[in-house]
Amino acid sequence: MTTLLLIILAGFFNAIMDTLFTHYNQSIFKNLNPLFWNPEVSWQNKWAQPFPQPYEPKWYYFGFPPPYKERFPYSSTIFVFLTDAWHLAKALMLACIMGGIVLYQPILGGWGDFLLYYCSFTFTFTMFYTYIFLGQKP
Repeated sequence: MTTLLLIILAGFFNAIMDTLFTHYNQSIFKNLNPLFWNPEVSWQNKWAQPFPQPYEPKWYYFGFPPPYKERFPYSSTIFVFLTDAWHLAKALMLACIMGGIVLYQPILGGWGDFLLYYCSFTFTFTMFYTYIFLGQKP
C-alpha cells in the first residue's frame, strides 16, 4: 500500500513538472515567486550572476567541470533540485518511484499491480495537471 501512495505522489509531482514546463503562465503557479517557479527565469538560479561567467576550476569537480560558474557547489548537478521548482518536483517524483520500488509489496500481483500503479499515476497526473493546476472544468 505504501508503494501505491508513492506512485500517486509521483503522478502529482510529474503534473507539477509538466504544468511548469508547458503552461506556467496559465497555471496556479504564475502567482508564486517567479524566480523559483517560472522555468523561463528559474534556470538561472544554478549559475553565478551575471550569466554567463566562465567556469572556475575547483577541486571538488573531479575532472567533470560545469560549462559555467555555478552559483554554489554542484548547483548544476547533484544539488540542482534546490535551484527551482521544476527540478525539485523531478527529484521528488524520482524519489517516490525509487521508494516505491524499494518498499514494494504485491497488492494484486503481477500485471494487476502494474495496471493499478499505471492507472493511479495517470489519474493523479490528469486530475492535478488539467483540473487543479490549469483550472479547466470537466
